[in-house]
Amino acid sequence: MQRPRYATIADELGLTKSMPASADQFEWRPGRGSGQSPTVFLGLGPEPDKLPEWFDLPPDKPVLYLESQAFMDQIDGYAARVPAHFIHISPDEFTAPLADRARAARYLPAHRAFPSFFAPLTARLTLGGHSRTRLERTVWLPCGDADLLIAELTAAFTAKGYSVRHIDHEALGKHPGSVLPDLLREGVPDLFFSINFKGLDHYGLACALLREAGTEVGVWLVDNPFNVLPSVRSGYWRDVRLFVTDHSFIGPLIKAGARKVTHLPLAAAPALLDGTVLPDHARDLAGKLVFVGRSAFPDRDKFFAGETVGDEARALVLGDTGTRRYDYHWWRDRLGVDALWPGNAGRAVGAGAEFASRAWKFRCLEAAGRITVFGDDGWRGLANPDADLRGPLDYYAHLPAVYREAAVTLNVTGLQLPAGLNQRNFDVWCAGGYLITDTHPGLSIFPPELTDPIAYARPEEIHDLVIRHREDTRTRRDLQRAWRECILRDHTYDNRAETILKTMRL
Repeated sequence: MQRPRYATIADELGLTKSMPASADQFEWRPGRGSGQSPTVFLGLGPEPDKLPEWFDLPPDKPVLYLESQAFMDQIDGYAARVPAHFIHISPDEFTAPLADRARAARYLPAHRAFPSFFAPLTARLTLGGHSRTRLERTVWLPCGDADLLIAELTAAFTAKGYSVRHIDHEALGKHPGSVLPDLLREGVPDLFFSINFKGLDHYGLACALLREAGTEVGVWLVDNPFNVLPSVRSGYWRDVRLFVTDHSFIGPLIKAGARKVTHLPLAAAPALLDGTVLPDHARDLAGKLVFVGRSAFPDRDKFFAGETVGDEARALVLGDTGTRRYDYHWWRDRLGVDALWPGNAGRAVGAGAEFASRAWKFRCLEAAGRITVFGDDGWRGLANPDADLRGPLDYYAHLPAVYREAAVTLNVTGLQLPAGLNQRNFDVWCAGGYLITDTHPGLSIFPPELTDPIAYARPEEIHDLVIRHREDTRTRRDLQRAWRECILRDHTYDNRAETILKTMRL
């Protein structure tokens, strides 16, 4: 039996998709209005002339429809095949009262191919014209049980007078069409604030539902944006208010179509840094240099599966003894990758940056001399006989106490975020410790009189820097005090919450 031939189109990401022409490709929703409900099609499919027969639509009763222009342009003879009693309406004409009354049909293949057009219509259809209670001064944070930054943001928004609710991001991301309407019936928050698109599905329906209900949506890209965006299958993100920890990605995001991007670095949460205790494997740190961190981000090998770094590039990175930073932007230029979204071209760039990050961290830890390293087993390959390797630390229960106890904490910045600061840049000083760090563009948010004394450009500078700063001198105490005052004044999560709320006009 010969398989049926389907029309094919390029979807909004440029991927080829089949558009089956059959009645079972339509999903119907009965009208909720009294009396005769108008019939509305959200997408007609590639053979609109067959719809009256498939669905017993009399020719004397008008049928309304909405259609993606990109879809219509790709179907030969589309306009001529639309029945005469079908009336094309614009998205603005598909009002909430109409959506609430309508007997509606959705042509699902087109909804999956052009979600930027159809998701807002589906959201209006789903929510209808019902009135909903506003939850005054309320923020929803989609998250998992052990997610970082949730405690910090919860405390910060609460300090600004907002109630905060944690929403299970997995259920929301997988089933937005069923989970969100139930949540919104309980009340509509002012702000839905996502970290790295958690709680937002790939095709933008969750975002559309929230906006239809009157909720502002913000996304904080804490990690490299172009390591996060490949999972997004719709252009809806371009209209979302984005925040980035690394300001060097603002330009690339705008080039990729983003319309609203704001720099929002990480920060400190002073209240969470008090009351911590040293674990048993960290009770002898007085006078010592320590480093705390992972040798690779979780599931790194899975994330970059199939990507390789060429021999020439590997040799260049491993053989370099200068101050060049082989960061994400360097790899993008080297590989000649222009479009970072849509598609996976950016994965090769990220794989290169990750290789260089590992090499940079190992160089620094190997040049540091006597150093205590807290982390995973990936550090066991260090070629430093003076490195004391110990197990990981609990971020909230133990880490601040380690920072306070050690003489100096070493920071080595990864290269996925060329100008991104990590938590150490804030937490060490705020916990009462002392940091030395590699120099990079992200430090520009601090005054140079604070960063210049504690920054190194080459791994070979680390040892002398530690010798210079580990003793309890007046100069050291003055610098510690100045750093702490700077962070408490300008770089707490309360400051960041204020930026978020002001930017979102809340």
